[in-house]
Amino acid sequence: MSALRVTATAPGVVKLFGEHAVVYGKPAIAMAINKGIKVTVEETNDDSLVILAKDLSVKGIAIRVTGGLIEGNVIDDGQLSKLASYALTALRLVSERYGGDLRGIRVIIESQLPIGAGLATSAAVSVAAVAAYARLINVKLSKEDIAKIGHSVELTVQGAASPMDTATSSIGGVMYIKPGIELKRLSTSLKIPLVVGYVERELTTSELVKRVKALYGKYPAVVEKVMDSIGAIVDEALAALNKSDYVALGELMNINQGLLEALGVSNHRLSNIVYMARRAGALGAKLSGGGGGGAVIALAPGVEDKVAVAVKLAGGEVILIDADYEGVHIEDYS
Repeated sequence: MSALRVTATAPGVVKLFGEHAVVYGKPAIAMAINKGIKVTVEETNDDSLVILAKDLSVKGIAIRVTGGLIEGNVIDDGQLSKLASYALTALRLVSERYGGDLRGIRVIIESQLPIGAGLATSAAVSVAAVAAYARLINVKLSKEDIAKIGHSVELTVQGAASPMDTATSSIGGVMYIKPGIELKRLSTSLKIPLVVGYVERELTTSELVKRVKALYGKYPAVVEKVMDSIGAIVDEALAALNKSDYVALGELMNINQGLLEALGVSNHRLSNIVYMARRAGALGAKLSGGGGGGAVIALAPGVEDKVAVAVKLAGGEVILIDADYEGVHIEDYS
């Protein structure tokens, strides 16, 4: 029997190593975190499809979908309505593949993470919405299936997307990706004590990817070597994770940050947080994600509180996180 109401939760994601270079076929490592996105999908007594987006830092808006169009107020640069676009696309793809009826459906999105901070909230929305709606219409999907559909959601909405975020959010744990070649969950028992700081973004990931592409086109021999070096860092980090070597991981984070600064995707606010975190005792610190603001991760075994204070003093907001090894899961249904 189909459920009348399903809630699914999917974790956010931090990029430990390899962002931007992954666009050019280099490997990367990402980790699911224990804060994420909750999506509730429930049946209603009318023929509409309503998406209610809530967030801890901005107002929620209700968006009614009529005739396939999203109607509603666009606020905060459209961040919330964009979340609704991911949820709507997720429902549509599942419906097209498995025959669900989108009439009489209400979707509620709730976030434990700041939207647009580079913590893969769009991937988490996509994954959670796929999981919740599939369960609502009594379709059984593996986490790998959910990851693939979630990636299709991001491709549809964004036009381009790596499978890394949706795979990591769906499967959980620490994931290694080499585009088009390999995607696997690492069997590491290492606790990775990270402090996440974030600031408002000045540029979108798409804009930063274009900026790096332009730099690559202007200085191909130079930028290619930067990308190769980032790829080599990922390989070294993989070995350090397997050996539970915090010192090496921290050093590699610092080198990776330097190369991201060379690519022009960091800024003074991120760099200030990075250096303040290191001065407070972090073994390593770097931006995580597209850059231009957004998230910084600091590896801080035993000094998490000191590093959190330093991040705040540097002007950043703080999130204390752990790794999430469960991935997407059904939290409640009835």
